[in-house]
Amino acid sequence: MQRLMTFYDTSIGKKLVVAVTGLIMYGFIIGHMLGNLKAFGGATALDQYAEMLREIGASFLGNTTFLWFARIVLIVAVVAHVVTIIQLSRRNRASRPTRTVRRRNASTLAATWMAISGTLILVFIVIHLAQFTFGWIDIHKTGTEGFEYGAVYSNIWGAFNVWWVALFYVVMMAMVCMHVYHGAWSMCQTLGVDAPPRNQMIRGGAATIAIILFIGFCSVPVAMLTNALSAPPIDEMAVEPQKYERSPQIMNVSEGDQG
Repeated sequence: MQRLMTFYDTSIGKKLVVAVTGLIMYGFIIGHMLGNLKAFGGATALDQYAEMLREIGASFLGNTTFLWFARIVLIVAVVAHVVTIIQLSRRNRASRPTRTVRRRNASTLAATWMAISGTLILVFIVIHLAQFTFGWIDIHKTGTEGFEYGAVYSNIWGAFNVWWVALFYVVMMAMVCMHVYHGAWSMCQTLGVDAPPRNQMIRGGAATIAIILFIGFCSVPVAMLTNALSAPPIDEMAVEPQKYERSPQIMNVSEGDQG
């Protein structure tokens, strides 16, 4: 353990942590987007995909255990990534005391943006989990079913047919994708792979990834709000809701109640 901590304290060790945790987060975001796109295959396709994730390793770990393990790994990766980047940034600033005021101001502005957007994204993640994972917040279109465990398509269709919920999601995904772009560029700078000959390519690649993620994530709420994706059949549900213990709701609002 001591050797591991000693290695982590080196610049190479910290850069390795930044790279690995960054890849973990990018992998999760891309995988989450691809999973969401299964909504275009209909209610059964999305619900069965969600159930498949819950049942990975269920025979020897128990239902949803692997899924929660993956979530914990992601949380650890996020914390390690942020802490290590802050440490590297401070170390880099200390080693370059003669930077110009203009460059320092640009760096400060970027750092401020990442801090503010990161905080808002964290709040969004909490709301997202409370609404679509735990069902503590149930906001849905009048005439649609409220939150039901296992009925993923029905849950998101009812929510995204409330226009301001869909708009909030699109706005937050724009912020997430801008954060992804700036984060990818900052990570390349932290790892020392940026250089004038390839900076344009790095920025272009980061922008392309961010745009693809934005289109992919936003296509589902937009399609549901505009009825390009149809409402789920009332009796179509891929899993039995009684398999999961229902958590108490802290907010249950239908569109018609928002006078």
